[in-house]
Amino acid sequence: MKLSFYISVAASALCLVLSVVVLIQGNINQGLQNDIQTQQGIYQRQQEEINRGNSISQQVGPALLRDMAVSSTKNEKMKQLLAANGYTVNLATPAPGSSPAPGAATPKPAAPATGEAPGLRP
Repeated sequence: MKLSFYISVAASALCLVLSVVVLIQGNINQGLQNDIQTQQGIYQRQQEEINRGNSISQQVGPALLRDMAVSSTKNEKMKQLLAANGYTVNLATPAPGSSPAPGAATPKPAAPATGEAPGLRP
């Protein structure tokens, strides 16, 4: 009778120890899960900011390059700046029947599929 008593006491002690271990592991895992969720939120906000920046750069960049190309026809330093960054400005020829103002030049439009600003060639 004593042997079965000791076996049941040992089994219950083992169950108690294992349940404490499971509770501790659960708390540790929950803390790690909260940390991961916090990091995911941070990364998601960063990605949204990157996406907003890309959207703005796609709207502003080509227009800015186009304006720089137009001003480079009158400003040699602007032309050198564009050339130093790998862009060349091609002057557009006037359309048949139209007469541009003397000294006025516009950049040559580029194909829209390339994503480049008109008149600039990298």
